[in-house]
Amino acid sequence: MIRRILFVACLALLTVACASVISETTMNSVDQSISFAALQQKPDAYKGKTVVLGGQIIAVTAKDGETWIEVLEKKLDRQQKPEATDQSGGRFLVRFTGFLDPAIYAAGRNLTVAGQVEGKQVRPINEIRYTYPVLAAKEHHLWKDEETNRSPRFGIGVGGGVGSRGSGGGVGVGVGF
Repeated sequence: MIRRILFVACLALLTVACASVISETTMNSVDQSISFAALQQKPDAYKGKTVVLGGQIIAVTAKDGETWIEVLEKKLDRQQKPEATDQSGGRFLVRFTGFLDPAIYAAGRNLTVAGQVEGKQVRPINEIRYTYPVLAAKEHHLWKDEETNRSPRFGIGVGGGVGSRGSGGGVGVGVGF
């Protein structure tokens, strides 16, 4: 009985820990062999390919019928959440169909996006001309602050005890998130 409870608890934990924010249908179309570094070097070589990228929103520009988001790339963890790090491979642009409110998709928020590579755009960053890989968004997840600013909190405990002078004992199993 205890083994069965432990097995179910571990299975539930693994299912939650490995959950993806991008649907399985979209993930089936993603070319996971394309690194951000390769995409940044030759965006036109990957036109039409679908990738999953993420990072921190830098700027949002709402235009007629579409919204453009500039993202500072961050590596993604197993849940496709951008890692909390000062390291980045660079920047990329995402084109969304329709209006996304810049007050919600604000600078500093984390974003994970699955999108089709459209090529590149060259835009200024201060006094330099920067080449951005451009994605057309297929699916995305805007992370809430509490989802990105906390470390995983879960534990599994097993305990047992013996009562005094034959009064019995007990066993306990607990899983917490």
